[in-house]
Amino acid sequence: MSPDLPLVLVSNRGPATFERDDRGELEARRSTGGLVTALTGLVHHRDALWIASAMSDADVEVSRSHGGRSFNCELDGVRYRLRLVESDAVAYDQFYNVVANPILWFIQHYLWDLSNAPDIRREEVAAYEEGYRTVNEDLARAVLDEVESDDTVVMLHDYHLYRAPKVLRSARPDLFLHHFIHIPWTQPDAWRVLPSDIREDIFEGVLSNDIIGFHTQAYRRNFLLCCRELFGLEVDDRSGIVRFEGREVWVR
Repeated sequence: MSPDLPLVLVSNRGPATFERDDRGELEARRSTGGLVTALTGLVHHRDALWIASAMSDADVEVSRSHGGRSFNCELDGVRYRLRLVESDAVAYDQFYNVVANPILWFIQHYLWDLSNAPDIRREEVAAYEEGYRTVNEDLARAVLDEVESDDTVVMLHDYHLYRAPKVLRSARPDLFLHHFIHIPWTQPDAWRVLPSDIREDIFEGVLSNDIIGFHTQAYRRNFLLCCRELFGLEVDDRSGIVRFEGREVWVR
């Protein structure tokens, strides 16, 4: 990837979170987690815009103080532009505490299976529709609001954002979308615990990317197997290409 191309990073948790110090002033502090550490190293070497959820009340306050737009941020000697996206509080709770962690994270660590499936009823389906999809749409709209150049590279991260690529692809087919998934990808049966419409919606979102990246070849193989067995898609295992809606999606 050329360092001259505009770069937008999108993740649920941003590189900085805000808190009030002893004087009551808003202060930026580095977020925790391996994802943030890895991506902070990337933006250290190039100009980048980082779009993330406003996860705390102080984050929301900072976001509102900038009119919901991006702003310059410097932390630990690293400079970047940051946009904190405020979502409806109920929607965010459904997104994070009902769908992303108790369902998706568990599926992707083999903690659910067909003999021990999550109890997905009307409440969980509503949480997906009104929470998970809503927060993904909020973050995707922020990307669309910020991006001007048609050669922008958008790098999305992890299991929180499976639906966002579809929103971006539909609105801006010219954007180059790269999605790196930082947790395991499980075999097809693990995904069968989801209602078929939710499962299809998730894979449609992920396959809206140009490149999908995984940590290991085993996770890559599992994803390709899911595409073939669950959806009957044309898959080239050797080259790691899935043909979807007239496009070639590279799986790495």
